Amino acid sequence: MRVPDVRRPLRILILGYYGFANAGDEIVLAGILRGIASEAKQEPFEVRALSADPARTLALHGIRAYPRFSPAAILTALFWCDILVLGGGSLIQDVTSRRSAAYYLWICRVALALRRKLFLWAQGFGPLEDPQLRESAGRTLARASGVTVRDPRSLTELVGLGLPESLLTLSADPAFLVEPAADPAEDSAADAGPVLAVALRPWGSIRRSCPEVAAACDFFARETGIRSLFVPFHLPADLEISRCVVESAEGPHSLLTAELSPAEMARLFHGFHLSLGMRLHSIILSAMAAVPFAGLSYDPKIERFCHLAGMPCLTADGLHAGELQDILLSLHANREQAGIHLRAFADEQRELARASARLFWDICSAA
Repeated sequence: MRVPDVRRPLRILILGYYGFANAGDEIVLAGILRGIASEAKQEPFEVRALSADPARTLALHGIRAYPRFSPAAILTALFWCDILVLGGGSLIQDVTSRRSAAYYLWICRVALALRRKLFLWAQGFGPLEDPQLRESAGRTLARASGVTVRDPRSLTELVGLGLPESLLTLSADPAFLVEPAADPAEDSAADAGPVLAVALRPWGSIRRSCPEVAAACDFFARETGIRSLFVPFHLPADLEISRCVVESAEGPHSLLTAELSPAEMARLFHGFHLSLGMRLHSIILSAMAAVPFAGLSYDPKIERFCHLAGMPCLTADGLHAGELQDILLSLHANREQAGIHLRAFADEQRELARASARLFWDICSAA
C-alpha cells in the first residue's frame, strides 16, 4: 500500500511588540495571521510568536507564544521555526529607545546565524538616528529573504541604509486585513447618535494640552451635537491621559474602559462619525471604516499615514483649541466626500497589504 506524502507544517515565528496590552500591535498581529491563513493555499503551517504575555497572546489570537524576555525561550523558539517574521509596525527605530531596535536586530541576527529565513512584514522603518544601529540594521536586514514596507518613506529609508531596491516591496499595514467583528462591540459608537472618536497617548507636552483638547471637544459638541468618545489603545497609560481630558471637559463625553479584541476594535470604528488620533492604528481603523480623521503627530509615522491617506495632520506638541476646532468643523462639513475618498483608499491599501502575504508564501515555497 502506498504511504501518503505527509509534509511537516511550515513553522512560522512572529516577532513584534506583542503582549503589552497595546491594541495597535495586536491588530497588526491579527492582520498578519489573517494574511498567512488566507494565502496559504492548502499549505500546512503552524504559527507561534514571541510575547510579553504568552497567556494573553494565546487567549487573543489562539497561538502559542514564548516569553520575549527569556534568552532561553527565544533560542528555543528560533530553533523551532523555519522562518522568522519581523511583524508589522515601527520596530527598528530609536525614537522610544535605542534598546528596542537593538533587541529586534539581535534576534534577527541569531535567526540568520541558525540559517532560518528572515522576512520583514510591512515594516514602518525609522526614524533610526544612531550610526551604530544604522550600520547594524543595514548589514542585518540586507540578508532577509524578503522585505515589505508599509509606506513609501520607509522604502526610501531602507534604500538609504544600503538595501537593494530589488529586495523591497511596497505594501500596506497588516491592519487592513483585519475583518470587523460580526456583532457590535461593547460600547458601540452607534448606540447614542454620531460620535467623535479621540485616541490620545502620553507624549511630550500633550498632558498640558488636555484643557485645549477638552475645549475643542466641547465646542464641537455645542456646534454639531456630536459628543466625543475617548478610545485608549495602550492600557493603562492612554486611559490616564484620556481621563485627564474628559475630567477637564464640560460636555457629555465618555471614556471606553473595556479592552476589545482587534476585530471588536475594527467594528467599533465603523460606528464613528469622525476621529482624531495620536495612535497610528486609530487613524488606520478610521480609514478602513471610511471615517474621516485628523492625525495628531508625535512621530513621523502619523504624518506619513495622513499624507498617504490625504487627510489633515497637526503637531501634537503645543495643541491649541482653535486649530482643533477648525479642523473638526472642516472634517464635519466635508465628511461625505472624504468618506468616498477613504473607501477607495482603503480598498487600495487592502490589496497592497495582501502583497505581503503573497510574497511571504512565495519565499516559503522557494527551494
